[in-house]
Amino acid sequence: MIFFGKAREERTHLKALIHFLGKRIRYGRDVLPEKTLTRLREARALAKQAMGWITPAAKRGELLQHLETQYGDLLRTDKHHGRRENAEVALVAIALALGVRAYFLQPFKIPTHSMRPTLLGILNQPENQLPPSWPVRIFDLVWLGKGWHRAVAPKDGTIVSVREGRLFGVIPWTTTEIVGDGWMESVWTGLQQTREGGLKVRAGDAVKAGEVLANFSSASGDHLFVNKVIYQIRKPQRGETFVFTTDGIEGIESGLRLRGIEGSQYYIKRCVALGEDRLQVRPPELWINGQPAQDWGCQRVAAQKDGYGGYTLGPTFLTSPTDSYQVPGKDYWAMGDNSANSFDSRGWGPVPARNLVGKGAFVYWPFSRRWGLIH
Repeated sequence: MIFFGKAREERTHLKALIHFLGKRIRYGRDVLPEKTLTRLREARALAKQAMGWITPAAKRGELLQHLETQYGDLLRTDKHHGRRENAEVALVAIALALGVRAYFLQPFKIPTHSMRPTLLGILNQPENQLPPSWPVRIFDLVWLGKGWHRAVAPKDGTIVSVREGRLFGVIPWTTTEIVGDGWMESVWTGLQQTREGGLKVRAGDAVKAGEVLANFSSASGDHLFVNKVIYQIRKPQRGETFVFTTDGIEGIESGLRLRGIEGSQYYIKRCVALGEDRLQVRPPELWINGQPAQDWGCQRVAAQKDGYGGYTLGPTFLTSPTDSYQVPGKDYWAMGDNSANSFDSRGWGPVPARNLVGKGAFVYWPFSRRWGLIH
């Protein structure tokens, strides 16, 4: 039994050794000297011979001794070997992720409510109730992307300043710092978001101990994947949700420059019409080529049900029910499902084909009722 146990231990060792040598050969085929590769193959062949079921125990011992004597330098790894392997795996994973992002699926975050209720943007809103318990708050944040924020004055005094800072003063996470006379309350989100959520004080305001300074919830915008391949195969279709860049669309970029934003941005809208289509808006319907839009997405908006408000007239194009516009041959017409609150082609015109990024494919977070394929 002792002999059998020793033989089994030797075979386990040999099996691991064969696997190790094989991996070194595969990984080093293009970088190791040919002499080293030859020695690795010889060592692996000896290990396989020693592992054979018909190899006598005495012969196996001789082969193991020969492996140690002649090829011992190949059987040992330096202390950094594992780190190098882990680094290689990490680099491969990063390269694959970048490749997928560049050519196949790109993550995208909905910033505004122009596509509401199909897709939701970031929403900060005042709350009248106390935030829920911590387990509920953690669940809301992880599962629904919803955070709860509340700040209360710890004592009487005057607000010295309301400013942006860093989490705990160090971590690069934007916070709002409400500074009083000898005290400070922090809200774990940016100043703009805090104001949108109903921040109740400004610098110079007098406050009482226990007074609520801010009490609001913030919901993260929907996070989705954009299919970047599909428009290499076919053109966009009416009714699809698509992503495009603002590059060269002066009606958008001039407004961005006034706000101090330089460079192209990503927009997401519904492609409601194609080149050569003639459009009219007859609230609450969108008409294409002399009849109400036939695709399901546009019909859903026009139905004015389940949170959809119907199509409304535009500020620049389609400004009256009798006004019409023909989309240029290679361009597309983009409109938000939240028509009354969407800055879209009615304001700045068609989307050039060169600006297309991809089709909105799948909401991957948060895990709300909108999770899944985008329609």
